[in-house]
Amino acid sequence: MGRLDTVWSSELSAADAEAYDSFVATARGGHYSQARSWAKVATAAKPAVARYFLARRDGCVVGAALILRTQALGAVALPFAQVERGPVCDDPEHMPDVLEALLDQAHRHGILRLSVMPYWADDTKQRIELALKDRRFSDVQSNAGSHVRALRLDLSSISADAPFSGTEFTKLRKELRRSERAGATSRRGGEEDLDKFRGMLEQRLRSEGRHTPTKAYYDALKDYFLSRDNQRAMFVGEIDGEAVSAIFVTRHGPVAAYAAGVSSARELSFSKMIQPMSTAVLWAKEQGNTAFDFGGMPMPGDTDPKRASIALFKRSFSRTEIALVHEHARWF
Repeated sequence: MGRLDTVWSSELSAADAEAYDSFVATARGGHYSQARSWAKVATAAKPAVARYFLARRDGCVVGAALILRTQALGAVALPFAQVERGPVCDDPEHMPDVLEALLDQAHRHGILRLSVMPYWADDTKQRIELALKDRRFSDVQSNAGSHVRALRLDLSSISADAPFSGTEFTKLRKELRRSERAGATSRRGGEEDLDKFRGMLEQRLRSEGRHTPTKAYYDALKDYFLSRDNQRAMFVGEIDGEAVSAIFVTRHGPVAAYAAGVSSARELSFSKMIQPMSTAVLWAKEQGNTAFDFGGMPMPGDTDPKRASIALFKRSFSRTEIALVHEHARWF
């Protein structure tokens, strides 16, 4: 079908930016982490700089990607790049040509290793992974990598009059009642809650011997999640006036997704996440979303106890899992 017209840039023109935003927002293979609005969060979370890729055929956008190029200390760009949940296509038939164009541009810009993870599930997943292998990408997925199994809840199963009333929510209702008897509540979060989130997160990371994020990361979270435009939100779980959990949720097309969260080290008789997560699900339904994505579930054979515990909690809400395209990488 011929070569695509492509753009690879650190800053898109007004026309290209509008085309990029519109395409990622509506494409069937779109994901919030490929939106330009996510770039500040992504580059604050890891040492990387953002680059934007856009591919057109006959003037129509057929592919897009937010590329994170690894950056060393001293702002030196390294020859490694990652596309989280991308590149984005609306039609899986376009993926082979978009991959070829992306590889060409990556090679031209000095990339030696490129990893990608197109956001397609189940039957389409196999077609996309075949296209990747045909272009000499290798499956580099690990249990600890970005998740490749996700848990989804069909929000039509929730009654507006009596939320979580079906038999499939029996366990969830019991856990909610237990938390309510203990005096736990949840509410929409605001800027004043970011320090609480930071305290809980950094306490956990230090206990695990891991580095804590920079101030830029929390500034990026504030700008992205606390705009009060009902596209994104923070929810806080409390007991006795103390924040014991906090989560961030974002909406992309018909799906609302759990993006990040943390709970305190305080020992309680119920799940600290149960209140804010339930509130987030009901909020997403009120906004008109048709599904809620709870994020990662363990891969088959994964025996990590922490991931197993998180999965057990998420299954209180749903048992519908989808299988996603694995992370694939290619060396030039």
